[in-house]
Amino acid sequence: MPNRAVHDFLTVASSVVITPVTYSILSSIPEASEWATIAAALVFVSHNVSGILFSPDLDMDTHIHKRWGIFYVLWVPYQMVIPHRHFWSHGLVLPPLLRLGYFFWMCLLVLYVVETIAAYFGLAVPNLQQSVTRLVLAFVGAHPVECVTIATGFVSGAAVHSIADWLVSGGAKLMRLVFVPPRRGTPKSATTPVSVSSRWLFDPFSSDSPRHV
Repeated sequence: MPNRAVHDFLTVASSVVITPVTYSILSSIPEASEWATIAAALVFVSHNVSGILFSPDLDMDTHIHKRWGIFYVLWVPYQMVIPHRHFWSHGLVLPPLLRLGYFFWMCLLVLYVVETIAAYFGLAVPNLQQSVTRLVLAFVGAHPVECVTIATGFVSGAAVHSIADWLVSGGAKLMRLVFVPPRRGTPKSATTPVSVSSRWLFDPFSSDSPRHV
């Protein structure tokens, strides 16, 4: 697998490519040209946040957890439940949105715990979880296009990570199999890749996973 620094570099580098492409496409559409700059900025930010803070490696990488500081505890249940390097962590579309939804619900849980403790000690605290939920739902209802744009950047940021993992594991073995002829006398099993399947990118029921080369 690419190490953490490589994944970070790929995330930032791909955002530098995706952002102007997004702007160019939207600015060429009359109906979308007015918000092309905002959309490109949202894609840039959400793409990098997804790849760096909400990395697919949150299922196991303690270095990614450290980026969250004391809030890394929010991801402990996620790490315990999500299979290691599986569709639910490294899939292309649903898993990054799942992480975003998980983070939202964990924030609501934290607010609920704070409210409960405050009530136990007789402190008057506003219903923060309901207020935050209403605020988020109101924003989604008022700005659906912006939310879709953020979701798109969120998905693309995680996809760069997952595709890089596949290329280094199964993809690299496939390239060697296709383009590097075996030496004379080399057993066939020695040139056959252990796994070149990319099923784990799309299938939540697959037992395949990216492997170290």
